[in-house]
Amino acid sequence: MKNKIFTVLLSLAVVLMVTASAEAAKATKPINVHYQDITIFVNGNAVNLQASEEPFIYNDRTYVPIRMVAQALNCNVEWIDTIKAVKITGAADLNLLAQKDKEIQELQLQLSQKESEIQSLRAEIESLEGDSDEIGALEDELTSDYDYLEDVKIKDISLDGDEDDVDVDVDVDLDDYGDEWEELDDNDIEDWVEDVVSSIQDKLSDDTVVSGEITDTDSGDVLVKFEKDGDDDLDVDFKDEDYRKGSNSDVEDVEDDLRGDSFYVDDIQFTVTDINYDDDDDSVTVKLKAVDDDASSEWKYLSSSAIESDVKDICEDIAAVFEEDADVSLDSVDIYFYDENKDRLSSFSYDVDSGDLD
Repeated sequence: MKNKIFTVLLSLAVVLMVTASAEAAKATKPINVHYQDITIFVNGNAVNLQASEEPFIYNDRTYVPIRMVAQALNCNVEWIDTIKAVKITGAADLNLLAQKDKEIQELQLQLSQKESEIQSLRAEIESLEGDSDEIGALEDELTSDYDYLEDVKIKDISLDGDEDDVDVDVDVDLDDYGDEWEELDDNDIEDWVEDVVSSIQDKLSDDTVVSGEITDTDSGDVLVKFEKDGDDDLDVDFKDEDYRKGSNSDVEDVEDDLRGDSFYVDDIQFTVTDINYDDDDDSVTVKLKAVDDDASSEWKYLSSSAIESDVKDICEDIAAVFEEDADVSLDSVDIYFYDENKDRLSSFSYDVDSGDLD
C-alpha cells in the first residue's frame, strides 16, 4: 500500500465541503494528506476512478471527488462559479421518493379504511352479543313469569332471534298434564300466548315479529302455533287434534308435506321452514329460508318483476296443494322470504282469487 504525502490545494471543486456563502473570504494553505488506495463502492459496485480522482485522508476524514460520487448516484452536479457553489440535483431519486411517499399515503389510507371496517364489525359483534344477552335474560324472565298455563306446568320457554324476528318454543309435558291440557278452552291458550308475545314485544320492540309453537315433549307433537307480525293481530292455530275440536288432519298433512320443500326465486333456492293455515281467514302463512350462502347479496340484484313473477308461481302452487290434498280453498297466501342468516328479505300477500300480490 502506498503512503504518499503531498501538499495540495484544498478547493471546493474536489472535496465534499461546500462553501456556505458566496461572500466567504478566499484563502489557501498547504496541508498534508494521505493516499491509501481507497476504493469507493456505490450500491455494491466499485466505482472506476481516474488518477486525478483518487480519494485521500486528511485529519482522519476521507475526501472524495464530489462530481464522481454524485454521478455514481445518478445525480447531476453543477459548479456555479459566480457564487462558488456546488449544485447537486437528484431528480430521479426525488421522483422515486415522491412515488414512495404517495404509495405510503395510499397504504395508510387503506389501513385507515380497514381499521374503520374492523371497528364497524366489532360494533356489530358487540350488538349481536348484546342481543344474545338480552334474549337470554328475556328467556329466564318469561320462564319465571309464565310458568303455568292455567293448571298446565310450562316446562321451558326458549327464544331464538333478535329484535326484528323472534322464534318462541314452549314445552309442556302432557304425560304429566294431559288432563289439565284437555280442560283448557281455546281462550285460555290464546290469552296466555297473547301475554307472552306482548311481554316479548315490550322488551324488544313493538315491530318485532314473534312466531312460535307449543310442543308436547312426551309425544313431540306440535299442539299450538302462533304468530304476531308487529302490531298486527295475533294468529293462533290449534294443532292438538286429540284435545281441540275442529282440527283438520288433512291440512296438517299438507303442512307437514310442504315443510322442507324447495322453491326458487330466479336462481336463489329457498326451503319452507314453517307453514301455518288459519281456518278463520282461509289463509296460510309460509316462511322460506334461503339455502344459498350469498342469497342476501343476490336478492339485491333481482328486478321487482322477476321476483313478483316467481313469488306468484310459488303462492299458486301452495294454494293448489291445499285445494287438491286438503280440499281447502285459500283466500290468501302470506309469504315471507329470509336469507341464510334468518334476516328477512321481503314479504308478500297473495290474493288467490285475483292472482295479485300486495
